[in-house]
Parts: sequence; C-alpha cells; structure tokens
Amino acid sequence: MSSEIFKKSPQGVPGNSRALNALTTAALAIPGMAMTAVATGVHAEAPPTNTEVGYRYSHYQEEDVPQSKLASGSKQRYDIDVHQFRVLTPVGENYAVDTTFDYETMSGASPYGTVDDGEGNPLLVMSGASIEDTRMDLNVKTTRYYESGTASVIGGYSTEDDYEAYNLGLEGTVDVNDKMTTLMGGLGYSDDTIKPTQASGFNRVTNESKYTATTFLGVAQVIDARSVFQTSINYAYSDGYLSDPYKLVDQRPNSRSSVAWNNRYRYFFGDLDAAMHADYRLYVDDWDLVSHTMAFEWQQNIDPNLRVIPSVRYYSQSQADFYTPIDIAAQPGDKSSDYRLSPFGALTFGLSAVAHSYNWKVIVSAERYVSDGDLALGSVEKEHPGLLQYTLVTLGFDYSF
Repeated sequence: MSSEIFKKSPQGVPGNSRALNALTTAALAIPGMAMTAVATGVHAEAPPTNTEVGYRYSHYQEEDVPQSKLASGSKQRYDIDVHQFRVLTPVGENYAVDTTFDYETMSGASPYGTVDDGEGNPLLVMSGASIEDTRMDLNVKTTRYYESGTASVIGGYSTEDDYEAYNLGLEGTVDVNDKMTTLMGGLGYSDDTIKPTQASGFNRVTNESKYTATTFLGVAQVIDARSVFQTSINYAYSDGYLSDPYKLVDQRPNSRSSVAWNNRYRYFFGDLDAAMHADYRLYVDDWDLVSHTMAFEWQQNIDPNLRVIPSVRYYSQSQADFYTPIDIAAQPGDKSSDYRLSPFGALTFGLSAVAHSYNWKVIVSAERYVSDGDLALGSVEKEHPGLLQYTLVTLGFDYSF
C-alpha cells in the first residue's frame, strides 16, 4: 500500500511524484537544470570527464499519532528506509549518462479518514500497523553537451506492490549573452496505474490509471562574480483517477491543473568563504489550493575539505475547495478529508556536513519537519489531526574515477 508521502510534491502539495524523491533531492545532489554556486561564482554546465558513483541511505520516521487525536486504529505511522544508487559516466567527449536507482522498504499505518468527536472536531481513523510495501525506481538521463547549451532525454520506471508508473521527458538549456544568461525548458509525461492490494471495502477500486503532462520554462542570470538568480514557471496537468482508494470517503475531480513559480538566488560571501541560498515558490491549482514556500540555506566552508550547511524552510497552504475536516459519506459531490488538502503550515530545520577530497565526498544530513495549523499564513478553524511530524536522516558518499 502506498505511503501518504508517495504522492506529494516537495513542499507537501499532493502531486504525481512518489516516495522520498521530494525529501531527499538535496541529499542526492544529482546534476540537472538547477544552477550551481561555486567558490567564486557560477559556471555553465560542462560534460563530465570522470565517472562518478554515489550511494545514499536515508531513514524516514514519522511521529506516532497522539492518543488525543486518534479515534481508532494504530497510532504508529510510517517508517521508511531508502537506498539510492547513482552512476554518472561520460560517453565520448560530448555525452553523459546519469542513472539513478532507488530501493525503498516501508511499514506502518495509514490515515483512513476522520470522524466527529461529538463536539464537531475531527478525530483520525487509522489502519492497522501491518502495512508493508517495497518500491523500486529507475531513471536514466542522457545529455548531449554543446558549446552553448545542453539537450537531455529522460526515461524512468517505478513499481510498488500496488503502483506502477512510466515517465518520459525532454530538457534543454541555451547559453546566451556571453554565457551570462541561460535559457531552459522541458517537457514531461508520466503514466501511472494503481491496483490496491488491501482487502476490498469502502472506497476501494480494483484498477485505475492517470496521466500527467508537465512543462517548464526558465532563465538563470549571472548578476556578477558572486551572485546568480534563476526563475522558472512550471505547469502540470493530470487526468484520470486522482482520488485515494485507501480513504474511507474520498472523491476528487478527475483532472487537475497547476502552476508553480520558482525563484532561486545564490550569493557568495568571499570574506566569510560562504554562500547563501534563498528560494521562494508560489503554487496555485484549479482545486483552489495555494501554497507558499520559502527556504534559506547557509553553506559555510570550514576548511578546503569540509562544508557545513544549516537550513530552514517554511511552507503554508490553503485548503482545496472540496476539502472537509470530517468525513460525511452521504455528502454529494467531490469530497476529501485528506490532510494534504487541508490548510496548514510547516517548518523544516536541517543540518548537513560535506567532507571531500580529490576524488571522494561524504555527506551526512538530518531534517526535522513539523506541521501545524497555527503555522499557516491564514487562520485554520479546525486543524487536521493527521498533520505530519517527521525526522529524516541521510548518510552517503560519492566517488569519482
């Protein structure tokens, strides 16, 4: 059975990305379209000259549901172990192939829905703590490097006990203005199928599918030798079965359109031998959900071989127009008590350390995530009892030869 986090985007808005991709992207540090701050500024992408291999182990642990918020079922939530492997290798002088493979095991209980506590407040109905699942995900990205840009083709396959997905994508960059400006864009498509494995009942389906098409356009501008700014617009459209078959009551629209505006600023402080990363993301969709994400990261070089990175991220979202705090099966039309569609705010605190030498690198990182109705930008009349608190710890290494 799929975890709640298997279908949410990096900031918590439910989407089509699965598993811990959203939570461990920073730990993976896979080269891509994002700009990279370096010791004296920013440089354009160049073809790799060495083969790089990497491994990450991540442990994700959700806090138990407080007894005061639980109506029935197990209070234990998800415990997930993730093994991530990566190989980046040059092919000839102008090509590179970047292959990543994830293997995940999980166990725990899942929120089924909510009931009235007798005073108009929601209590959480959980499943038993016997849910177990395994997920494997393979992605291959082939990039052609040109004098003034890149072109990439991406393909991937993901499988779980109850879920299967294929994805394809195209990405490209063009350097202009003496390589001080980079234009970027891409297209993506995924086809997902879900076949619930739990016993039949309530909201269960036997076999459903959906597809998602995405596109993005962006520009990165080198401001000076120490700073760079990037902005992009992402559009996604999903069609098909978008409900959650593991909920007591869950009926959502069969399509969803969303737009995300992403902004990134990087500045290098020469006197401090440190770099500041500041990000802002605005997300809106036709389910009336609006979210804001602000993230700050300080990359401090301790010496030539050690960097320490504290970070903080704030997230807030409104509720979907069909969200209801308490499940009412007889209520007509679209409805869902999924906490991912509820109004809330969240804070994430992180600390990472990166040690490296000529051809190897070791990464250790930890994150603490807390979500709460009081952290939302707007007022929340009834906080959802299923809001998450979790800890994520990652250990990994890279080797180049």
